[in-house]
Amino acid sequence: MLENINYNITSIIDILGLVQGLFLGIVLISEFKINKSKALLGCFLFIYSIELLDPILGDLGITKYYPSLLFLPFNFYYLLIPLFYVYVKNISKSRISNRNLIFLFLPGIIEFLFFLSLFIQNSALKLELHDSEKFMVYIDLIIFLSYLYSIYYSIIIVKYINKHKTRVENFYSNTEGKLLLWAKSVIIFLLIYLFLLTFYPFENTIYSNSFFSFVNVIFIFWLGITGIKQKAIFEKSTEVHTETVVKIEDKPTVVNDDLHTKNYNRLIKLMEEDKFFLNPNISLADVSRELKISQRNLSELIHKESQTNFSQFVNYYRVEEAKKLLIDAKNDNLNMLGIAYDSGFNSKASFYSVFKKFTSQTPNNFKNSNL
Repeated sequence: MLENINYNITSIIDILGLVQGLFLGIVLISEFKINKSKALLGCFLFIYSIELLDPILGDLGITKYYPSLLFLPFNFYYLLIPLFYVYVKNISKSRISNRNLIFLFLPGIIEFLFFLSLFIQNSALKLELHDSEKFMVYIDLIIFLSYLYSIYYSIIIVKYINKHKTRVENFYSNTEGKLLLWAKSVIIFLLIYLFLLTFYPFENTIYSNSFFSFVNVIFIFWLGITGIKQKAIFEKSTEVHTETVVKIEDKPTVVNDDLHTKNYNRLIKLMEEDKFFLNPNISLADVSRELKISQRNLSELIHKESQTNFSQFVNYYRVEEAKKLLIDAKNDNLNMLGIAYDSGFNSKASFYSVFKKFTSQTPNNFKNSNL
């Protein structure tokens, strides 16, 4: 039957996506003992990619000659988005109870068992079901409801990432690589991709199919590489510090005005005179430990007095330091990366981003305008 296989560009692109997705997924899963979060993302990438097997067999015309391959139980419509939700929660150190996990994955498990029960039927029955318009309407309904299910959890994920962003900015001065904005991009891409595949009015041609397949391959590659590069957001050492610092002042957050003013003055001194902000990796826990103030009280202190979060508070001093360095002729031998490091930033990208956010200018424009 090999001579009857319908080779086409769409199936070739899908095969490329399948192979690279399975490979990158296995690479991430192999790190289970080291990094559970990456393993979860690997599972997501693996099942996302293996779903391509069914359309590949259809495009190649293989299921036409081997109807026993119809209804492969590799349709995870109800599992993908919830699994990504578990990944996002895990990497941000937010625990999900076993009971909630069962509830979360139950529709996906039922879905798998349903398609598995179809797959194990004899070829004659499978062909009959596949050619039955009434039965396929039920399959389409299951798929449509899965979109609603996915949209529901997508909204939950986006809300959680926004909440996570606030949490990180209240704890770290350097938020680069910690905000999970790429994870929000994943959800937006999947929703748009599903919407276009389902509702966009275009003819089912080799060109349109190839385009969607190509976009999918790019997405799989980007997701795998991004997942490999993603580092832990809350390090274990940080978690230990957090527990230790909380015990320093385990009292209600009722502080008299004199103590409040005294603590804030100590905080300003730590920044302006001791230049604590020059450490690119300082966190709320570090400052809390230095001032002997609980993290909760310190966070409330910063918010009340400066109307900013911890990240914005520290980066203000870094930007002010950078301004001084940029207009000082003694630093003409320094490039922008050197200015960034000497101001407390840990990368050129974060330096440019934060500097422009505070001044509405790039560091180069600021320097040129103050010559």
